[in-house]
Amino acid sequence: MDKTWELVQDEKAHLGESPSWDSEGQVLYWIDSARGNLYIYDPKNERNRKMEIGEHIGSVAPKNEQEVIMATESGIYLFHLETEKKTFITNPNKHSENIFNDGKCDPFGRFWVGTVNGVDAEKFTGELFCLQLDYSIATKIQSVGCSNGITWSPDYQTMYYIDTLAYKIVAFDYDLNTGDINNKRTVVIIPEKFKLPDGMSGDMEGNLWVAHWDAGVICCWDPNNRNLLETIKLPVPRVTSCVFGGEKRNELYVTSARTGLTEKELASHLYSGGLFRINMDVQGLPTFSFNNR
Repeated sequence: MDKTWELVQDEKAHLGESPSWDSEGQVLYWIDSARGNLYIYDPKNERNRKMEIGEHIGSVAPKNEQEVIMATESGIYLFHLETEKKTFITNPNKHSENIFNDGKCDPFGRFWVGTVNGVDAEKFTGELFCLQLDYSIATKIQSVGCSNGITWSPDYQTMYYIDTLAYKIVAFDYDLNTGDINNKRTVVIIPEKFKLPDGMSGDMEGNLWVAHWDAGVICCWDPNNRNLLETIKLPVPRVTSCVFGGEKRNELYVTSARTGLTEKELASHLYSGGLFRINMDVQGLPTFSFNNR
């Protein structure tokens, strides 16, 4: 199958990130992290609603038709999509230089979200947190460089995780009922030519689709055999994240960034900061919603 990219929004986001597919509304949530904008892209009418949150956003995930959960500079909030009102939940971030980054809900409805040192990521002060349904929160991983992609296996028994500065994908045994993770092991070591691994989504065949910052590609990795299965080239160097969407979850939405590119680089990569869509021959895992029962 020819996996040709399509530019669906030429938003020119400074730092496009955190695409999440809402299966109920059949819309895509995504953000411009640096500018503090939340977007809702509706593929039916090709509209891209913008909401200005007013501070850095690390990630967003669906909750229900009225609300999303988001991690921002000042903490974790519920955000009402009609009133545009934020309701504070918690802020586990105790390190003054850390900011929230990638986050995602697990199959049980918990919200996992990580941090990165916004001054110097190589200080490795980042962490990965898990917000339970009762709003209690636990630190799951410490000494992280840049907390990024998270996804699960189709049987929900394995969690995959990317610390960008580790240049690898690790796996954990994952307990669906408790959210406990154990038995950390490396499943993919990223070759130098693919630069920095960023956001990640899994498919129903158990493979991992990873956005590679500065390499301009989405790579499909087999975590069981540790093989590279496929590479999809995009017209921008700073590919940030991806998620499966569409009615059959066979469309891959991809975010990108403009931050840090020179004027010359931007002139030769005009669609940087855009939102892309690729028709796929595989079905992705669903985007799980936050579910505080």
